[in-house]
Amino acid sequence: MNKLLVLLGIFIFPLTVQAELSIGQERDTCFKKNKDIPSAYNCLSAKKEVSNKKLDTLISETVKRIKANNVGPFNGKDDSKETAGDVYNRRFLQAQKSWKDYRSQLCLSIATELDEDSYDYQSYIDQCQINLNKNHANEISQMGLPPN
Repeated sequence: MNKLLVLLGIFIFPLTVQAELSIGQERDTCFKKNKDIPSAYNCLSAKKEVSNKKLDTLISETVKRIKANNVGPFNGKDDSKETAGDVYNRRFLQAQKSWKDYRSQLCLSIATELDEDSYDYQSYIDQCQINLNKNHANEISQMGLPPN
């Protein structure tokens, strides 16, 4: 019996992960509140834009905190032309650019995997991006930077 549960868990878990990234309260709310599909899509798209702006604001605030809390010379070398904050900031921003590319590609792949009619992909992509934005905001908060 335990072996059967383990095998079921192995096969069911990947499907659950995909479904969790493409579903969420924002999508549910938009489709419940709006009687026609185009309005529901517009609602969800607006929620995605709010989520994106909220994440961008967090990234901007984090950049300020990085610079404010890392003022010494890079690698402790007095002759360094850059501060530790300059290097940290540059690497952080590059990581954010790479993460946004990852988010786009992952959500596109998840929507494709759902094997729905193509007109329905965008709502899954939007919800996936909202979910990933929330997760990424938590990751950024785990950087442990003190507030300004």
